[in-house]
Amino acid sequence: MKKTLSILMLTAGLSVAASAATTLLDQSIVGYSDFDSRIADFGTQRDSVTITTSGDNLLLSGPDVKFSTPVSGSGTRNNMTVSMVLDLSKLNTPESYTALFNAKGGSTSWGVGLNTNRTLQGLWNNGAYSGGPTTTTLGTEGTLTISVVTGESGTRIYLGDESAYYTAGALKFGNVDITQLLINAGMADAIEQLYVHDSALSQEQIGQLMAEIASVPEPATASLSLLGLAALMMRRRRA
Repeated sequence: MKKTLSILMLTAGLSVAASAATTLLDQSIVGYSDFDSRIADFGTQRDSVTITTSGDNLLLSGPDVKFSTPVSGSGTRNNMTVSMVLDLSKLNTPESYTALFNAKGGSTSWGVGLNTNRTLQGLWNNGAYSGGPTTTTLGTEGTLTISVVTGESGTRIYLGDESAYYTAGALKFGNVDITQLLINAGMADAIEQLYVHDSALSQEQIGQLMAEIASVPEPATASLSLLGLAALMMRRRRA
């Protein structure tokens, strides 16, 4: 039994070492390859971020965590990127406009929501922002990776890859530290992976990030692979 545990710990260590090569995932503030577990496995502040329940939301925060700070020399705008892998079959169509996430600092918030026609919508202070709705209707099957980027040039919502995006040029967040990320509890079951960066990732970086996200194995697959490797190593030792 002790030998089996040692092998599992070794193979788990190899898995973590392999994931360390995923550059942009590790550069995130916090990242969850299995959001349902509520355990962060990427990010520079992953050990400081906790997830609690706050009203109708899940609240990501920490005593010293800043998901974004105003950038001096750029109109004091905040740079920030929030990326998610969504299971579309679990993304329920709301009866009224519903915020998917809010990045909040003080009394100000910025984020993205889901409309009643299953399109994504930029939001400001928990309300739909009129200057930049998307027009692509999200399906009801499969998964979709989205990245929402804000910076000096406004907000972009990427759908699936770096070439498909919608822009709200005037939707800019600034002048305040972003210390909370709120996710609607009714939407949380649809989130498979989540990554938060304190920078406005470029179009090229979004492509790189989405490729890295796609390479992250599903939790069940990763666990089975580790158990299979451990069993193979045990057979070889007996031989």
